[in-house]
Amino acid sequence: MKHYLFALFSIFSIISGYSQEVWQDFEFLIGNWQGVENGVAGEGIGYRTYTFELGAHYIMEKNQSTFPKSEKKPRGEVHRDIGIFSYNSNREEVVYRSFNIENFTNIFVLDTAESSAEKLVFVTREIENNPGNWVARLTIEKLSENEFREFFEIAMDGSNFSPFLSNHWHRVQ
Repeated sequence: MKHYLFALFSIFSIISGYSQEVWQDFEFLIGNWQGVENGVAGEGIGYRTYTFELGAHYIMEKNQSTFPKSEKKPRGEVHRDIGIFSYNSNREEVVYRSFNIENFTNIFVLDTAESSAEKLVFVTREIENNPGNWVARLTIEKLSENEFREFFEIAMDGSNFSPFLSNHWHRVQ
């Protein structure tokens, strides 16, 4: 029994330490954010939170963006989404799942070749309810501990990315 408990404790210690290392470049995101957004829906404002969840094995994101009335959208637009960052130790990759009010679920994988401590680049492995051969790319550029920019691009043909949305976020208390 002692050997079993020791082995179990050792495994949990390794996993817990590993989680902290995996999220090192993401920790600055934790907190509340307000941003200005520009994209195909027009210019808007957004509110977002990032929190560690379930023993810091996951990062949860909650977002709401509001865009004013326009010719294309006379009622304006309120976009909501939630996201979960996780680490797949079997594939040794960070995965970001973004669940959107439009019924798209983007399953992104961190592109480690394009990423650094100051820039996180994700490319979709899959888009559930994809209307075509779309691929999406999300880039988060850390400007400081209290500011970041975010770029969301779509390749409707599967390879040629076009800007869809850019956001500039500032930490709020």
